[in-house]
Amino acid sequence: MTPVWRSLQYVPTHVEKFVATAHTRGADAVILDLEDSVPGDEKARARDLVASAAQTVGQAGADVLVRINSEAALADLDIPAAVAAGVSALVLSKVESVDDVRSVEKSVSEAEADNGIAHGATRLIVLIETARGLLDMPAIARASARIVALNMGNEDLALDLGMEPDDETLLMPRQQLVIAAAAANVMPLGLMGMATQFADLDAYRALALRSRRFGFQGSSCIHPSQIAILNEAFSPTAEEVARANRIVEGARAAEAAGKGAFAIDGKMIDPPITARAERLLARHQAIEAREAALVRWRN
Repeated sequence: MTPVWRSLQYVPTHVEKFVATAHTRGADAVILDLEDSVPGDEKARARDLVASAAQTVGQAGADVLVRINSEAALADLDIPAAVAAGVSALVLSKVESVDDVRSVEKSVSEAEADNGIAHGATRLIVLIETARGLLDMPAIARASARIVALNMGNEDLALDLGMEPDDETLLMPRQQLVIAAAAANVMPLGLMGMATQFADLDAYRALALRSRRFGFQGSSCIHPSQIAILNEAFSPTAEEVARANRIVEGARAAEAAGKGAFAIDGKMIDPPITARAERLLARHQAIEAREAALVRWRN
């Protein structure tokens, strides 16, 4: 089952004050970071803290993810520590090939067996951050049944491509990611613009809404102020849900009357529009189910 991850908050695993408060922020998922936000001399300590940190950040019902290091020597140490009870998925950095995914997949399966975790319980999010990864992205997205989402590392990808990282230069790679994710039936995560600036929340909201229009289903974030905006932007509005219900009900009535198309508010409704409405309602129901489960969890 595809999870609902509208907002995924990065938290440096070794910084106790951030770990201690992450569960209060309302993110659908918390990503315990072992990679970029953890300096080299803290990586071993951060790794040792994963199990306890996962319990802390997940105590209000958020899914817990762990971003591991891309270097093989570090990943070999990260995976056994990160594949643990309470961890839903690993985030894989700088994936460049199908072989990269399958190597991690093998290690994850071994760690599940060693740690008493059901085989296949640990999902994978793939980060595309290099030119090689971008070129092989369609194959990478289908490399493992564990893969649940694709995301893009904007700064690293722009660096590897020799581009300035901005909305214009990375437009095509982002659209390619949505297409590759759709073809592989996994979630596209990310935004259609640079999101490292968090002071202008109105601009951030507009960016998140634009990203949803392009097909993204959620995004990671670096600041707690962004979480509520992502949750709102990547959820159908009440008006959208009401219209989708009208379309689906109209489609049923048209089918009963032997009609292939019908009109609502002066607009012709045909099967693709009906399918889009059904998909929106399924998304709405999944979000409602998640939020209801969180209420039960907290009570």
